[in-house]
Amino acid sequence: MKKNLNPLTYLERTDKWYLGGGNRLIWAPPFPVWLEYPGFWDKAHYYNREIEPVFTWTILDDTGNEIPLQGGGRHWDPSKLVTGYEICDAGDAPGGRTMQGSRFKIQETKCCMQDGALASVVRMSNKSNSSIKLHLIAWTVQQNYPSGKKTWIENINVQQDNISFKKYLQPHHADAPILPVICSIGLDQKITSYSINLSEGFMLQPHWKLTPFFEKFRNRRLQNECKLSGVSDDGLIYMALHTSIELQAKSDKALTAYFRVAPSGGEFKKVKMPLRDGVNSVTNVEKRWRGYFSSVPYFACTDEYFTRYYWYRWYGLKLNTINVRENNYQYPFVCEGIGYFRAPISYSAMCHIMENRWQKTAAPAQGTLLTFLSNQRKDGGFRGYIDMDFYRQEMFYHANWGKSLIELHRIHPDKQFLKQAYKGLEKYVQYFDRERDAEESGLYDIDNHYETGQEYMHRYLAVHPNADRDNWGDVFRLKGVDVTVYMYELKKALSIAAGILGKRKVEEQWRRGAEKIKNDMVEKMWDAKEEMFFDVNPETGKRTTVKAATCFYPYMTDIVTAAHVPGFKRHLLSSKEFWTTYPVPSSSVDDAYYHAEAEWKGKRMNCPWNGRVWPMTNSHIAEALAQTAIRCNDHELRATCAEFITKFIRMMYFDGDQTRPNCFEHYNPKTGQPSIYRGVDDYQHSWVVDLIMKYVAGLRVYDNNIIVDPFPFEIESFILDKVYVRGKTLRVERKGKEFSVSIGGKTIARSKVGQPLALDSL
Repeated sequence: MKKNLNPLTYLERTDKWYLGGGNRLIWAPPFPVWLEYPGFWDKAHYYNREIEPVFTWTILDDTGNEIPLQGGGRHWDPSKLVTGYEICDAGDAPGGRTMQGSRFKIQETKCCMQDGALASVVRMSNKSNSSIKLHLIAWTVQQNYPSGKKTWIENINVQQDNISFKKYLQPHHADAPILPVICSIGLDQKITSYSINLSEGFMLQPHWKLTPFFEKFRNRRLQNECKLSGVSDDGLIYMALHTSIELQAKSDKALTAYFRVAPSGGEFKKVKMPLRDGVNSVTNVEKRWRGYFSSVPYFACTDEYFTRYYWYRWYGLKLNTINVRENNYQYPFVCEGIGYFRAPISYSAMCHIMENRWQKTAAPAQGTLLTFLSNQRKDGGFRGYIDMDFYRQEMFYHANWGKSLIELHRIHPDKQFLKQAYKGLEKYVQYFDRERDAEESGLYDIDNHYETGQEYMHRYLAVHPNADRDNWGDVFRLKGVDVTVYMYELKKALSIAAGILGKRKVEEQWRRGAEKIKNDMVEKMWDAKEEMFFDVNPETGKRTTVKAATCFYPYMTDIVTAAHVPGFKRHLLSSKEFWTTYPVPSSSVDDAYYHAEAEWKGKRMNCPWNGRVWPMTNSHIAEALAQTAIRCNDHELRATCAEFITKFIRMMYFDGDQTRPNCFEHYNPKTGQPSIYRGVDDYQHSWVVDLIMKYVAGLRVYDNNIIVDPFPFEIESFILDKVYVRGKTLRVERKGKEFSVSIGGKTIARSKVGQPLALDSL
């Protein structure tokens, strides 16, 4: 077991490239083409808007000939991407005769700055006995369409160390507005010359010979010209900054090229670029990441898969965090993922609350809920997807807001936040009772297969043959097991919140409302013969009998009793249904529409739920196993839960390689292969840190006490330290079968696996 590990270096690897963490800008191109080239040519995202290309840089010798570079290997950690470059074959390169690769080395360090800049720190090493004169050109090309067909730019200004311009970013959604931003490409020192040129053409590649500058660099400089009009004003705008370099014998020199994006208002002028010392800029990014990792509980154990994935998940949460105040975004939140998913999305929001509640500060977890509360619809529903400057009227997702609210409050009690959350969630329940259960059945409607976040499943076709059509319009009604569980959890949570807030009368009303849902689920959704909960067709009142992983969601709650456990085991643990090599598939193996390779009706889909293993579903199933094991004191289920979480986490590694964790949208239940074809890694659509905290380490926080009760995982030892709960610091350490608990640095109790400890002092 690694002790005192540094997460930043611990997560180092050679096959990743994502850079970001906490601001509007991120560089995480899903299908990069130019990773081996200098700079950031593959697309970046500002919020969820694409910027492509970004920029590159080229080095020329003193005669103006390009020194051709070839990437010689990459090295990544969450703070930076380091690439070494080798000089290509000198015999084939123009001017290459003047350079000898063995005596001239270049290394580039890429990082994403906190204030919205992508920085490329270029370190040049001269190993020879003679000085070398060089020229570095930082350049970009931007498409210009004044007619508004795509993107366009204006207000280009040249300053002593950068070229700035206004750029209009196009949204994914056709009805959303364009977004004006201020961009700049710059160097961390005064420039020698520049050039801005309009050109025909559509070849957006980082090749020096394709640029106008290839012919315009004369007499050791560019022409200091700005040509933005011609026979027509549309086309490509090339922009370049040049600086001259004299590299002394046996010396190194570093300089920084950057591309910065900021809001088009006054913020751009206020923020000063801390790039006068590029090396120091990288150090600041590293420091920021180290500070972040030190703000979360420390965990290490003898199972390398658990240890690395724990820290990898914290990296993913930070990577996808946006913490700014602009338009619809006034609180910190975690995006569901990169690219299109770079926005607050309600289906995954509960996952982010569940995990971020373990941070020392409550702000990241609270901010997720507050983002949806502050953008709540007039009818009380939550928006499914919140753009920074736009509302997608059609989108809605069901989510378990109640469970995440109470779990957060147990660690970070905050009556003011609870009061604010209560008000909005009360309206949310009123919407559901009014619109999703008008007949007061105690069961709640799904109106569209997209709004569950689980499209393309047999469960919807059971009530309408066209339920899988590709739109958000109302197509069918289905009383869903999952959404009804969510409403049960929410009414229970509001009952608890009402009690804390002194609302005694409504506390009982909420309790009775939850009890009604519980009774109605058991009566109408539980099939005693099949021993399974099923969705209900509201038109007929009959259960659909379609077996989906969502049928197990009641086992996360106290809806079930010991009488329901045999059916749970019968179906979940059957290899002919859900216990595949990598469990669990979203639909049963014996389902008529089941497909392991992501095909729905013969077509491979982006988001199929008819048999793929989704980390989101697995998070729920892990909770179902754990909570049922605890509630029913079932030692078999405890062992099964430990086995399941182990398989779940190990699935999310490339080829079982302990150094290469991942998190894709879905996986093959037979092979464990991820949906690489989607290009979306580090997808925050599940909770794993929370599972490790509660079941591997065994630390579970309740209303009136804390239980420390590690499940029987096959590990020799672990350390969980610096856990902040209700203002106190906890530590749990396991050695063999024994474990100890400390508060404030003092050991207060010891026990063995299988013998829970109850801590009443908190």
